[in-house]
Amino acid sequence: MHAELLVLRFIHIVGAIIWVGGGVYAAFFLIPALLPNPSLIPQVMDGLQRRKVFVILPTVGLLVILAGIRLLWIDSAGFDDSFMATGPGRTFSIGGAAGIIAFLIQVFVQRPLGARLGKVAAALSGSPAPEERQRLTQEADRLRRRNGRAVLWAVIFGLIAATAMSIARYV
Repeated sequence: MHAELLVLRFIHIVGAIIWVGGGVYAAFFLIPALLPNPSLIPQVMDGLQRRKVFVILPTVGLLVILAGIRLLWIDSAGFDDSFMATGPGRTFSIGGAAGIIAFLIQVFVQRPLGARLGKVAAALSGSPAPEERQRLTQEADRLRRRNGRAVLWAVIFGLIAATAMSIARYV
């Protein structure tokens, strides 16, 4: 049991640092740095895709969630009501729910928006007719704004999860 706890805590804590940290970096540094020059976005996204970032980060997020569920199961003796009604039990549960929401936003909102944005950006790079270029530019701007909001919400929920996990034992 001791070895399992060590492995689960390692996966949960280090994975969360990578997952939430990657989101914070993207939301507050990478995306704002790219917005003034949208023509760079396809190159950066292509580089990130070649490095499997869009596979690795959601996989890490899923592992963080699964490890967290198992840790809560162990801590609460099978989600026993007497533990879940305590301050730590409620706080871990709130943090877990926030982490799951962050993951769902990332996988079901951000990822599809990013894929659509990539297709629009590829069409724009093909020198379309002026009216088509204007339509595609407007579509790309709309998708960028929606994706930016999705990134921000995923990061907010990720930070709520991280905060809850870091204070739960003291609540």
